[in-house]
Amino acid sequence: MYQEEVMVPMGDWAKTRLKNLSKTDKTRDESKVASGFGKNISNWLDRDKAYPTNVLHLATECNNKNHSAAFPEGLPEWFIKLFTQPGDTVLDPFMGSGTTNFVAQRMSRNSIGIDIQQEYYDMVQEQIDKKKLVLFEPEEIYETAKLNGCN
Repeated sequence: MYQEEVMVPMGDWAKTRLKNLSKTDKTRDESKVASGFGKNISNWLDRDKAYPTNVLHLATECNNKNHSAAFPEGLPEWFIKLFTQPGDTVLDPFMGSGTTNFVAQRMSRNSIGIDIQQEYYDMVQEQIDKKKLVLFEPEEIYETAKLNGCN
């Protein structure tokens, strides 16, 4: 995983909240419900970025893209950042409107989309940028060799 890719900047709240820490803030403060989870606020000192919460806040999709279950591009973008690097391949086994494939392409990832509905496959294939893949080296155009004295 590439967790650093999804970290978010610390807010201005950190400057005031972390300025005067209490004794409790500098030790592991066990959860009052005995869940086993606790916190140590001093772990947040001198950080520029932090991991996001466990809830993703994204705008809803206003346009269904000719599909009943389209979702915002921010959703696959977050997971693509977290689990891949440019050049990696993203698999979407339920391609639908192709959102994941479009985002992967924009983020310089390869993608494979699979859908049982031919109409969705055709729709995405028509809209996605076609890339010509050449194995090992870029394609070169060479002039035809001219042979002297040979027929």
